[in-house]
Amino acid sequence: MVLKDEVLKKANVLKQFEVYGYQVAYYLLEDETLAEQAAVRALCELFRDHDFFCKSPHIQKQKTKQVFIKYSLLAKESVG
Repeated sequence: MVLKDEVLKKANVLKQFEVYGYQVAYYLLEDETLAEQAAVRALCELFRDHDFFCKSPHIQKQKTKQVFIKYSLLAKESVG
């Protein structure tokens, strides 16, 4: 039960940044499919980053932007 609660707590935090992160990815990629792929990868990385959930919302937003940019650039690189 504790694990389920932790997953739900993390999911609720990530939901706050999902749209913002997708907007960053779409702005850089100008492609919905690539932006979605970058978003999934970025959210997975953030989910695994335990320190992320201990930070203030301001720092979380900065980290979200950094991670989404990283995966957007990787997605752009993969298509050539």
